[in-house]
Amino acid sequence: MRHHYLLTPVLLLALSACATKPPEPVATTGMANPELALQRAIATTDADLAQLGTLRPTPPPMTPDPGLPADLKRQVWFVWQGPLEPAVRKLGKDIGYSVTAFGPHRKVIVQINAVAPVIDHLRTLGEQAGDQATVSVDPLSHAISVTYHG
Repeated sequence: MRHHYLLTPVLLLALSACATKPPEPVATTGMANPELALQRAIATTDADLAQLGTLRPTPPPMTPDPGLPADLKRQVWFVWQGPLEPAVRKLGKDIGYSVTAFGPHRKVIVQINAVAPVIDHLRTLGEQAGDQATVSVDPLSHAISVTYHG
């Protein structure tokens, strides 16, 4: 009869040994919220693309162009900070070229302070204007044009 009293506690002890407590969450690296991770990735990509859009290609090394007139190769010290068109007009006046502007006029601010050939100054002004305006030179007709993009 004593076996019967011992059997119940032993059976309960055996069954409780098989039972386990629920597993605790395992700490893992990574984002808890994938949507937040995606938003952050999009924001950094947008910032990188915006920065990439401001980069300009490296200009090719300047080699003396024998076809350029001497007035465009003339070295001048040019200092300017202000609108694009008056800067181009001043350079054009210095070398005897006419300057014409096309398109809806925009206030494009440029800055230059260097000693270089006139053609390099005009190229620098055009690069600073970016996609707002184009500076082009026609040495045959002694004309410079500023085309505003609107």
